[in-house]
Amino acid sequence: MKKKMFVLSGMVLALLSLSACGSSNNDGSNEAGGKTEEGKTKITFNWWGSEVRHERYIKAIELFESENPDIDVEYEYSAWDDYWKKLATKSAAGELPDIMQMDAQYLAQYGEKNQLADLSSYIGEEISKEGINEAILNTALIQDRILAMTPAVNAMSMLINEEKVSLASSTLDYSTYTFSDFVKTVEEVKKATGQYGWIDVSDNSVLLQYFLRTKGEDIYKYNANGTPEIGFSKGNFLTFMEAIASLAASEALPTAEVVNNLKSFDENPFALGEAGFLQTWTNQYVTYQESAGEEVKISMELPYDTKGTKALYYRPTFYYSVAETSKNKEAAAKFIDFIVNNVEAGKIFGTERGIPANVNVKEAIYPDMSETEKATADYLDAIEDLVGDASPVPPVGYSEINNHFKEVYAEVTYGTMTPEEAYTSFVEKAEEIFDENYN
Repeated sequence: MKKKMFVLSGMVLALLSLSACGSSNNDGSNEAGGKTEEGKTKITFNWWGSEVRHERYIKAIELFESENPDIDVEYEYSAWDDYWKKLATKSAAGELPDIMQMDAQYLAQYGEKNQLADLSSYIGEEISKEGINEAILNTALIQDRILAMTPAVNAMSMLINEEKVSLASSTLDYSTYTFSDFVKTVEEVKKATGQYGWIDVSDNSVLLQYFLRTKGEDIYKYNANGTPEIGFSKGNFLTFMEAIASLAASEALPTAEVVNNLKSFDENPFALGEAGFLQTWTNQYVTYQESAGEEVKISMELPYDTKGTKALYYRPTFYYSVAETSKNKEAAAKFIDFIVNNVEAGKIFGTERGIPANVNVKEAIYPDMSETEKATADYLDAIEDLVGDASPVPPVGYSEINNHFKEVYAEVTYGTMTPEEAYTSFVEKAEEIFDENYN
C-alpha cells in the first residue's frame, strides 16, 4: 500500500482516525532504515494524534520530500493508546521506526534499554539548535545523552475567570502571591459564588509537582548512581494534600470523580463559567477559552510562588526520537530538523503541536495566531527570567507511579483517605517501582 494513498477525502481520513491507525508501507511492515526500489534513502516515521495532526504531518512530509528528493518518508499513525501498544510490539521485535513521536513518561523506558539514538553529535550539524533555548534541549538529557528533540513547549499557568475571582473578598497580586494566598482566595470564591473556587486537572500529579518545585523539591530525583528516589519531604507533601482535603471537604474543589468523568473540555465546570481558577499547562488556554465562548472572560496569569523559586519551566509538549537500530540516522536527523526548525513546516503545523520551541518559527507564525494563541506565546516569552531547569526525565515505571498518585489523590478528595495515609501509600508504591526497575 503506497503512502500517497493518504491524500484522501476528509471522510476517509476520519474513518482512518476512528480505526486508530494509518499505514503507508508497501508491505505492511514499518521496519527502520533501508532503500526504496528507486534507490532512495527510506526512513520510517510513527506518530500519535488527531486527524488534524495527521493531515498536517502528511503535508509537511510532502514538502520535506520535495526539498529532499533522495529521501522517502514512510509513515504510520495511531491514536494514543494504540500507538504505545504498537511501539512496544515493535520494540520487542527490534523493529522500531527510524523516527518516533515520544512522550516524556516513556523516554527513560526506551532510553534505558539503549533503544534510542544519542542525538548529541547531530545537534549543531544535521539538527540546528539556532533559536532554541538550551534549557529546552536539555529536557531530553539522560546520562549525558540527548535522546530527543521537541517541536513545541508550554509552561504551567493559572487560568482565571475574572468575574468569579473579582467576587473574592481579597485581591491577589499574581506576581507575588503564595500558595496560602491562593488557597484562601479559592475558599472566598466558593463562599461568594456557591460554585467551585478551583478546578484541578485529571493528571493531578502535575499540581503536586509544581507545588514541590516551589519548595525546591520534586516528585522524584536521581542519586549519584543515576537511580531514582523520592524527591520530596513528608512535610511538603502533607501541606499540599491537606489543602486539597480541606478544599474538597468544603466543595471549593470538586472530588476527583467530577474531573475524571468529563468527556470533553466543554463539560468542564471552568469552561462553563462555574469556577474561579484552573491551574494547567499554557497550551490548554486556547481550548478553554474556545469552549467557554465569548461570554466568559478568561485570563492567563502566573501560578503561585513564582518569585525567586524557579518553579516554572519550559515543558516539551512531546518529542521526536531516533531508533538506535536505524540504518539512516543522518537522514532521520535531517527530517527532525525539518519538522522542528523549518519555517514553512512551522506554518503548516501552526500551534497544533503547541507554541514552537524555535523562536524563529514562532515569530514566523505569530501574525497568523488567534488572540489567545498570541497571549500564550507572549506569556512564554514573559516568563523567561522566571523559569528554572526542567524536572528530570521521568524514571522507568513513572506512568504506574503517576496512576497510583491519581488513586490516592482521589481518595483524599472523597474523604476516604487521610493525607498521612496518602503519603505512606504513595511513597511505598513509588519505592517499590523504583526497586523493580533499577535494582
